[in-house]
Amino acid sequence: MIVVKIGGSVAEVAGEIFNELYETGRDVLVVPGGWIFAEKIRELNVDDDSAHWMAIEAMNIYGYYLSRYAELIEPHDFDFEIRGVRILLPYILLKKYDELPHSWDVTSDSITVWIAEKVDAGKIIKVTDVDGIVSGGRVLEKITAGDISFETCIDRFTPRLLEEYGREMFICNGFARGRVKDYIMKGIAFGTTVIGRW
Repeated sequence: MIVVKIGGSVAEVAGEIFNELYETGRDVLVVPGGWIFAEKIRELNVDDDSAHWMAIEAMNIYGYYLSRYAELIEPHDFDFEIRGVRILLPYILLKKYDELPHSWDVTSDSITVWIAEKVDAGKIIKVTDVDGIVSGGRVLEKITAGDISFETCIDRFTPRLLEEYGREMFICNGFARGRVKDYIMKGIAFGTTVIGRW
């Protein structure tokens, strides 16, 4: 199984991204970002616990928005099997398995890695509106999680999870057609691979 986080920043081309996922013929679990709904929650300045659960509900809302492209699943446990492309509504799972810190350091990026570990995903992909992690004016092909000491396009907790689990996350631009499909089918595409451990 492949776990793909589709951020709200690529909502306008989400249909094209889903088409690429279908074209791979692989089993794909899509984790929605929080999009504009999570941004509104940030503006409310509520306590961390409330913000955490509200932001996860925001992921569910974006998942419903994406449901025109694939079926939704809202499982109570991790014993589900994915056939084809499915969109995960994560709120119930996160409520049952409350294992992540309640902080804005933990966003849908960290939740995606956490879910990928639970389902033993073969690949983790973050689809966003930038080409990857930039350092020194260029997009890095690879970087170890432990070397990320600056602000990037992933949240602050994601590198820690990747390191703990020994997993990799590939980051690519959803507006650049073919990159998601190329990475899934060929194992290489323009973007950044964040490596949990060498």
